[in-house]
Amino acid sequence: MLIASTLIFRKFSTICILIFVAFNLLTFNRLKYDRKKLIWWVIVAIPFLLDVLFLWNNDSLGAGLKSAEKRLSFIIFPTFLLGYYKAINFKWFLKLYGYIMVVIVFMAYGAYAYNYPEHVIKYYHGKHLWEMGYHFANFVGIHAPAFNLHMSFVSISCLYLLFAAGKRLQSKLISGLFLLLSLVIVMYINTRVAVVITLLGYGVVCFFELFKNKNIYKAVKISALLFSSVILIMVVFVKVFPYSVEKYTKGSFSDMEYVGNLDAVEHPEIRFFNKLVTRVSIWKSALELAEDNWIIGYGASDARNELVNYYKETDQQFLAKYEFPTHNQYIDFLLKFGVLGFIGVICFMFGMGYLGWQMKHPVVISFCLLFFISNLTDDFLIRYDGITFSALWFAIFANQYFYNTKITGYVEKD
Repeated sequence: MLIASTLIFRKFSTICILIFVAFNLLTFNRLKYDRKKLIWWVIVAIPFLLDVLFLWNNDSLGAGLKSAEKRLSFIIFPTFLLGYYKAINFKWFLKLYGYIMVVIVFMAYGAYAYNYPEHVIKYYHGKHLWEMGYHFANFVGIHAPAFNLHMSFVSISCLYLLFAAGKRLQSKLISGLFLLLSLVIVMYINTRVAVVITLLGYGVVCFFELFKNKNIYKAVKISALLFSSVILIMVVFVKVFPYSVEKYTKGSFSDMEYVGNLDAVEHPEIRFFNKLVTRVSIWKSALELAEDNWIIGYGASDARNELVNYYKETDQQFLAKYEFPTHNQYIDFLLKFGVLGFIGVICFMFGMGYLGWQMKHPVVISFCLLFFISNLTDDFLIRYDGITFSALWFAIFANQYFYNTKITGYVEKD
């Protein structure tokens, strides 16, 4: 629980992971494995295994090992959670995780407001709203898209908990309150992909509840209340922060005629930095570079340097100046590991979706959609917060899958 709810604080969560590893090594004899579990262990560990498999393809062995070390979570969590001798209490875990995360983030925002009151006042008056969520995320010590990736999943989980709250009014009110608070956080950080994914995740949860719930009236009532609340929060947010309309329309999709030619405009960092045109220009360059070595790629530690060199060779000064990574995990793995890397990351992503579909669990399916879509415009498997986040939850989902005997027919052997 400490690991899951503190992933936005890298140093603290790393200490928690080390303690977790030490404890599990002391109780290693409690782990239980068979062939089926080993297959899923391999699927969860794919990003790390690709690093190991292509270790020879790096110019520096030390740099290659460092890249693999960053992805050790893909070994740690499946080893101990897939091999765990019983099922994790998923609903209880999800509830504590969601509530603790919301409390922690609001405490962090209180500290932020205390240290930077001038920024809070500035944003309230509609000034420099483009930096609003990013400045808060930098204060916490995490990249804003990664921060909002976590909060999007928290918000989706809170909606699921609202449906699962039962008949107790107190439980419903608490779940509803945390749902609204989590949505406020998502809107405040305000990264475009995360906001869209949050709404999509809400739709997935509502869809599953409407069709599986025997009490259709209850499901429809909660869905209608949720829809009204979301619309109200968004209307209020747009009224307070009108820049959001421009950010999601003109700010995102304009200037697409400059793809691959960003330097045609004077001071492109002012005009293009956070626009889709920049990412598409990066993807175009990365795919052109990948064509020359699509079989084995350029190596985990060398691919980015090769991409930056390609920016320079093609006279793309803006991209070269800021040394942009691919901002697309699928292209990133294609560039690093060739076609096998691309196939591997697709198998990793859809492995989560397969578990969710087999269990018919909206939270698992939502997580798969969240991580699959967010990695179309970013590369979270090169960052600590994305690596640990996906490795931990994928391993938890796999644990649930194996101990859900109604789905798998799985019986634990002595």
